Amino acid sequence: MTEDASADGWTDTESEEAESVDAESVDTQPIDLQPFFTETFFSTPTQPRAQSFAGVIGIDGHNGTGKTTIAQGVARALNASYQRPFAGEHGALLADANRAGDGEAVLRIGSSALTAAIRRNGPTRPIVLDRSWITVGSLLTDEEFYDRWNIWVPTILCWSDLPTTLERLGRRGEQTESADWHEHYIDRYRCMAEDRGCLIVNTGQCSDAEAIAEVVQAARRLLKWSAPGSTQPQWMPSSPW
Repeated sequence: MTEDASADGWTDTESEEAESVDAESVDTQPIDLQPFFTETFFSTPTQPRAQSFAGVIGIDGHNGTGKTTIAQGVARALNASYQRPFAGEHGALLADANRAGDGEAVLRIGSSALTAAIRRNGPTRPIVLDRSWITVGSLLTDEEFYDRWNIWVPTILCWSDLPTTLERLGRRGEQTESADWHEHYIDRYRCMAEDRGCLIVNTGQCSDAEAIAEVVQAARRLLKWSAPGSTQPQWMPSSPW
């Protein structure tokens, strides 16, 4: 089973229907960025271990979970650069590799897309990525992905159950696949996030403003933890980063 990883399928339109978010409802205090300016911030597929991704946060999720609305809101609240790794050519290439069943190419293109999105911003931090490594891993089996992937950007998952996802996609005119297909990816994203200790935000049980506020708080903890010299937070016991 393959996700519709086409450029069109990954062109998120969630922000068009986002409810108005009260800027005062989220924490917009400045972040101390100095620790991030001297840290190596990218990795390549040839490196055996990923380098630190200080100052970079991924917001991931299946279609219809509200991740684009949330990622844009978080980027505004943190005064961060907003990047979409799989928009345009990278998304189209990933889709082609996925349809061809070429796991090697999926890994290579996914790695290149994330690295390019981070490099594109130069030394400026923080960065909020709209889709991250879970998107790539969802297209592969655990055996194909976990032992070979090394770009472990700290990532927060936006998740919603099947009825909520189908209702949102239907409202946007994007429900082109079967319910079983969507259920597979809804479960796959959640299992991968749980396996790697990612925070999971159930966007079907809160408003956009509430979800953004929760993710902003979590992103601040991740940014503080990812700075050089800091230690892993207790609330992320199985993080691979």
